[in-house]
Amino acid sequence: MFGSKLNYESHFFISGSGIAPKELSGVNSIDIGYQNAANTTNLLGYQNGVTTIGGPTSQTVSLSRYLIYDDPILDLTGASDVMGSFNYDNNASYGFESGYLTSYSVNCAVGAIPQINTSLSVYDELRSGVNASGDAPQAIYVPSQGSITATCDNTTTNRVIGFDYALEVVRKPYYTIGSETPIEVKYIPPIKYSASVQIEVDDVFLESGYSFLTTGKEEKSVSFAVNGRNGTPLQSLTIPKASLISEQLSASADGSVRLTLNYAGHS
Repeated sequence: MFGSKLNYESHFFISGSGIAPKELSGVNSIDIGYQNAANTTNLLGYQNGVTTIGGPTSQTVSLSRYLIYDDPILDLTGASDVMGSFNYDNNASYGFESGYLTSYSVNCAVGAIPQINTSLSVYDELRSGVNASGDAPQAIYVPSQGSITATCDNTTTNRVIGFDYALEVVRKPYYTIGSETPIEVKYIPPIKYSASVQIEVDDVFLESGYSFLTTGKEEKSVSFAVNGRNGTPLQSLTIPKASLISEQLSASADGSVRLTLNYAGHS
């Protein structure tokens, strides 16, 4: 009666949009929740007020994972939805049938396993009994810093020590009288991309401060490849139509000179 559910008893499954039902591996944490906007309304002749609905229910699923296999969630940037569930105790499940990817980010650094953070917006009802269970986790290929590559300005002669990659997808739900769930969820292009690359300086200086204003935009080549330490390709990340939008040079008496390059793109 007063037991607890431990990490090895918990599983998260996802399916749909070309993804066969499968368990996601490498999961660090999962946050599932909903929030309702509420108003307190004062009515004539009624002293205590009434709590009323202030807007649609907001439901989100956030995942933090290690990038240790070919991640299927990055393919969910289109208009299709997916089904997912959090399962434990063999027969208990809680999930959704209509979730949409809204943000996806990857962090890589020297001496650390790459990490992924994902957010999904849910537009049907989060509830018990939804079960997306499927295959066990696929083969795992742990990357090392030697199996990760970054391609952008100055990476051929300066040491890359880490990068952050992110994308955001805009979704707009349309509601109607008589329905608690949206009648349609529209994908609103473009997808917005960003990347921040940290390098230890050998022979590079910042570009001129006004270069973004005076030179052509969307001309940069920015890409990242994450492989398993045995060479198995895991993830290929790019910034379409990339522009270098800012740089930050840092130097201290007890460390090397470092340069951070920030890019933005869209597709």
